[in-house]
Amino acid sequence: MMLGDPPTDREPTRYVKFAWRDLSNLPPIGKLDYAPKRPQAFRIFQEGEFEGRHTHVLPAIKRREVLPALGRCVYCRRQQDACGRRLNLTSEHVIPEFLGAGLELAASSCFDCQRTTSDFESSIAASMFGPVRRALVLKGKGGILERTNFPLDIGREISRREFIPLRHYPTILVMPNLYPASSYSRRSPHSDDLFNFQVFNVNAEPKYLRQYDLEGFSSQSIDLVRFCQMIAKIAVVYGTHYFGFDTFNPTVVDFVRTDFPPGNPATGHFANVGCLWRRKRLATESLHEIEVGEMRWQGKTMAAVRVQLFASYGMPSYYVTIGE
Repeated sequence: MMLGDPPTDREPTRYVKFAWRDLSNLPPIGKLDYAPKRPQAFRIFQEGEFEGRHTHVLPAIKRREVLPALGRCVYCRRQQDACGRRLNLTSEHVIPEFLGAGLELAASSCFDCQRTTSDFESSIAASMFGPVRRALVLKGKGGILERTNFPLDIGREISRREFIPLRHYPTILVMPNLYPASSYSRRSPHSDDLFNFQVFNVNAEPKYLRQYDLEGFSSQSIDLVRFCQMIAKIAVVYGTHYFGFDTFNPTVVDFVRTDFPPGNPATGHFANVGCLWRRKRLATESLHEIEVGEMRWQGKTMAAVRVQLFASYGMPSYYVTIGE
C-alpha cells in the first residue's frame, strides 16, 4: 500500500498531527518548510487544470467588507421555512472571522445552516489555530485572543500536555498538503490521507524549550473532516456570490451542511477539496486569498474556487469544485 491509496485494512484517518522528535529539526524562525521528510513511496495522480477568473485578496490588517445579499440561504438555498414563512437570514463571514478576516456576505445563512458551520468553525478555531491567532495578533469577533497559556502536546502517537509560559510557547503554523481531489483526479473518493504538512516557524526557539527539559513536541491536531468542511464552506459562500445560484448545480454544499460528530470515522471529505501539485505558488503579501474560476478534467468543466489561507506565509492553496 502506498501513500494516497484508500484504506482497506483500517478505519479511516480523521485526525493528524506532526511530532518534532528532535528540536534541531525545527525550521529557523520566520522560515517555511515541510514535514515529514520521508522516502516512502506515494501515488502521483493525473490532475485537472484550474483557470482563474477573479481573485479577492484579504490584507493582514482586518478590514470589514460586506458583499450584497443573495436573498436566500447560500447553503440550503431556501427563502422560506416549511410553513411558508420567510427565513430570517444572517450575515455570513466568508473566511472565519477568527482568522482575522472581515469579508462578509450579507443576509445569507439560515439558522440551521449557521448552526452547523459555526460548530465546525469553532472546533477548528480551538483545536488548530489558537496559538497562531495569539502570536500573529489576529483580530476575531472579540478582538485579539486573550489567553495567557496554551497546552503544549509533548506526546507522539498519544497526546501528553504540558503548560509553559506563553513567551516561550513554540508557535508553528501547520497546514495540510493534500492530494488532488477525486473530482479532478483519478484518486479514489474514499481516500483519507494527506500528503504532508506545510509548516512556518512563527517563534519556536529550541534553546527556550530545553529550559523546560523538552526535546520534542507535536503540532496541534488537525481534524481533516472539519478542516475540509471549513475550506469548502469558504468556497461555497464566495463562489455562489460570484457565480450566482442559477449557473451551476451544487456538488459540495451537502458536505458543508452535514454534521460530523468528533471522533466518528468518515470518508468523502477529499471528494471536492484538494491541492494541485503542478500549479505554481506565487509570492503574495495578502494574508488570505480567494480565487474563482473553472476546473477542467476529462472533458468536464466545473465551477471551482481556490482558497489560500495564510497566503503570505507560503501556505498551500486548496482547490474546491463547488458545482457542475
